[in-house]
Amino acid sequence: MNRRSMIIAASAAAGVFVVAAVTSAAKGPAASKGANDADIARHSQTMLEEGRKTFRYDTFGSEAFWGDALQLHKAIAGEKNGGVGGGVSPETALAVGLKVDADALPDALKKQIKAGKVDLKNPATTVALLKLNAVVGVTAFATPEGGVKSMGL
Repeated sequence: MNRRSMIIAASAAAGVFVVAAVTSAAKGPAASKGANDADIARHSQTMLEEGRKTFRYDTFGSEAFWGDALQLHKAIAGEKNGGVGGGVSPETALAVGLKVDADALPDALKKQIKAGKVDLKNPATTVALLKLNAVVGVTAFATPEGGVKSMGL
């Protein structure tokens, strides 16, 4: 390509950019701003949802410490439920600040709790809540038989 052809091609390309800029400006900044705002809002909502899931469920590998090394799940379950010691009841867990995610509970269980038919002093109930992934910030890892083999925070 000779020098004159290169100048013509560069001028044509510059002309295309100018036309595109003028056309975009004619539509006004509000048109592009609305589209950008919608994209930003959608991405923000997605990031919030991902952050909530991370906070709620991700253990960041802490089960190697809490479950594997300390065997915390066994202390929570108690000797009567295959663990060690007296266990931790939901009543005690709630008293020390743990929270139960009511949305993670089946409707039938919610009704039983409201009717006072669930033993909140029994560590087996705590294990059941862990298996339902209903204790906020605590993730239990189940065995194929339905027990808890480890947990992470």
